[in-house]
Amino acid sequence: MVRTATFRGFFLPVSTSERRAPLPLPSVPGLAVPEGMRERLAAMGADVTADRLVTVGDYLARLLAMNERMNLTSITDAPSAWERHALDALSLLPHLADVPAGGRLVDVGSGGGLPGLPLAIARPDLHITLIEATQKKAAFLSTVSEGLRLTNVTVRAERAEKLAVGPLAGQFDVVTARAVARLAALVPLVVPFARVGGRLLLVKGQRVDEELAEARRALAVHHVRHETTIATPTGRIVILTRTA
Repeated sequence: MVRTATFRGFFLPVSTSERRAPLPLPSVPGLAVPEGMRERLAAMGADVTADRLVTVGDYLARLLAMNERMNLTSITDAPSAWERHALDALSLLPHLADVPAGGRLVDVGSGGGLPGLPLAIARPDLHITLIEATQKKAAFLSTVSEGLRLTNVTVRAERAEKLAVGPLAGQFDVVTARAVARLAALVPLVVPFARVGGRLLLVKGQRVDEELAEARRALAVHHVRHETTIATPTGRIVILTRTA
């Protein structure tokens, strides 16, 4: 049996056997935007306004504060949070430049909200869905989204495998995923969310060429074309297109 639980205005489908109340969101000052961060992003083709970067700092501060109560990230210091979380997530922005206002993006396996929440802050004109099966993490995503007044965010506290063959199948212009699984296992999980012609932006590490070789059959079976792999300051982005 499934019921719908409400966490501060956001709706999460919650199994009755797993239902948990969210932890109170810490009230903490935002992390100061590092000097030169906006210029670094601009050099990558990501134009993020100063006020939106401040909001990213607010999100990072709450992520680190809540991480002291539950396992959201292995990163515990502000400089690393900006570099390995914010910069890493916002490096996807140039590859969303041609997605028009009203476009739909789904972030599969959001965890603590990466890359979905920084993208939602930087592109408030997109409808962004965060999928996170762990109930406590999903409750954090819901609460922090409302705390940051991100009205363009929806949180789904269900397994991606279930949603991919259900109401969200083929519904998104863009699919993102970061640190979820190796490509051979990730492709079957994320491709069903994309519409035909939709884009998949998969944040990977430096051994992605090895993963692409492993995933060759999965790409063919799921009708996916590898467009390119882009190097970023924090890793590499695999860009795929669903062709059928």
